[in-house]
Amino acid sequence: MAGIGNVGGGGPSPQSFQKAMVFIDGTNLFYRLKAETLRVSSLLRLVSPYVGSRQLARAYLYTVEQHLDEAKKIHGDRFCDGIRVVLGEGVPKKDGNIKEKGVDALLVADMIYHAASRNCEYALVVTVDTDFFYVLRRVEDFGCRTGLLSVCCQAPAKLAGACDDYYHVKASQLLDQKIATKV
Repeated sequence: MAGIGNVGGGGPSPQSFQKAMVFIDGTNLFYRLKAETLRVSSLLRLVSPYVGSRQLARAYLYTVEQHLDEAKKIHGDRFCDGIRVVLGEGVPKKDGNIKEKGVDALLVADMIYHAASRNCEYALVVTVDTDFFYVLRRVEDFGCRTGLLSVCCQAPAKLAGACDDYYHVKASQLLDQKIATKV
């Protein structure tokens, strides 16, 4: 029965029909990039390769206004173009730093909502924060595959082991691929 089906390639992969969403722990990522003195002109360009051939339905960035403003000074006003920015509350501390309130909860709520609503088949989280271990497992309970992208440092084994796909991108790779430049 030659010619029936799509055996041996030639057509789109099943993965290309899946929708993916990306959830970026912004402040965590900003610290990683700052530690390596890297400037990224497009977060979308940074994360897109890690959804594979899936359709990127949406990408979210979670942070507070103060950290976003600081990041824009380094990366440029357009570095989060194409990404929905979700802001938590930034509470000033006595030492002058900002404490985030509700940022992680917003990311978790959105991931679970989109997985439960079947808005995506793949959820990629960009972080190295082990607080997201449980949400990765919960999202999988709703039938989503999960991925974790750690930028500039390895994710803890517990976090990396909680997802289907683990990706680690080093500062040198970001520079070689011209996704980042030195500040």
